[in-house]
Amino acid sequence: MNKRGFLYFVITMLFVFISFMILSKTNMADNVELSKAIEIILILYLVRVSYGCILYIKRMYNKKKYSYGIIMNLALLIFIIINILRQVNLLICNWNVINIVTIYNNTLNSFSYFAMLTLPCIIVLSIYGIITNFVLIKKEGMKYTNLLGIILSVFALLGLVESQVIYMITSSIELSDKQLMIKKMLDVEINLILSYFYSLILATLYCNMRAGRYIPKYDKDFVIILGSRINKDGTLTPLLKGRVDRAIYFGKKQYENTKKQVIYVPSGGKGNDEVITEALAIKNYLLEKGIDKKNIIIENRATNTRENMRFSKEKISKINDKARISFSTTNYHVFRSGVIAYSEGMECEGMGSKTKWYFYTNALIREFIANLVSERKRHLLLILFLLIIVFILIWIGYYYNFI
Repeated sequence: MNKRGFLYFVITMLFVFISFMILSKTNMADNVELSKAIEIILILYLVRVSYGCILYIKRMYNKKKYSYGIIMNLALLIFIIINILRQVNLLICNWNVINIVTIYNNTLNSFSYFAMLTLPCIIVLSIYGIITNFVLIKKEGMKYTNLLGIILSVFALLGLVESQVIYMITSSIELSDKQLMIKKMLDVEINLILSYFYSLILATLYCNMRAGRYIPKYDKDFVIILGSRINKDGTLTPLLKGRVDRAIYFGKKQYENTKKQVIYVPSGGKGNDEVITEALAIKNYLLEKGIDKKNIIIENRATNTRENMRFSKEKISKINDKARISFSTTNYHVFRSGVIAYSEGMECEGMGSKTKWYFYTNALIREFIANLVSERKRHLLLILFLLIIVFILIWIGYYYNFI
């Protein structure tokens, strides 16, 4: 969420808060016409926030294409659009009897509604993630990283049944008003966290799939090929070969369309269990495929994606500091690689090679976790702010008997 979007959200919450305070202290709490006006203003404001998110996403995509801000605004947009539909449904179905209490409960339950509405999608993704991980383990062995899909999928499914479990446990127990407030707060705040991460998952999935299918413009001077693990004999693994083949295909298509040759920049150092550097292994493969050695510049120091981009940029800048650059990696890795490239001050466009169907889901989950870790402070602060807002709203409802 950008600063403007965050400000809009804060103002919306303040509007709701002040509305509840004013109406609860007057005899207008059951005023239908005033409640209609408040609900319409709330809907219009949510529409304005969603429009701001769309403009931000469009502006950022045209400017950068790869930004965690795009993911966060898209996640917010998904949640707001569903909430707008819910608010409109409330207004239509309760046009003659709407009051501040129904508006309050409808707003407070929006997180639970979102969590339940995304139920089919999350169930399908979770089951698919579990299946692909079992296949991955069977094909490539038991590793911690190969269990990520199962772990995240199980947590997602457990989160979906949480509210139902709480309801079943507490439905047969007579609770005091304070206990009801605590139950409500627990339910809403858990669903808030679930809604937050569900929307992020959906936004991340969309952005990664779009980035992985993107075809860069045919005007590039250099194509960086991001290295990965090679075979013990120095040959390329199928995953790395896919990255190189994708770069070669792009170079040929660009030459066919513009008669402009690209210079390939294989990037990757030598791991402890590798006989040669990844960059040299890629170069050997390029030569086998008929690429002229004068169109190959190797970068053989990098040990991770950030170093791939940083050291490759240093090589390219010595030749042409205004070069148009692209990079080739596996489809699930394009978006995060682009984010890292921009953070290193390199404007570029990425292309993605295909990967095995059973590997893609687990790899995508790793990318999602990497995104969370990279922006952890922003996520934690935003979740904390939302939890505080929910606490205040529930306290108001308890104090003024809205719940």
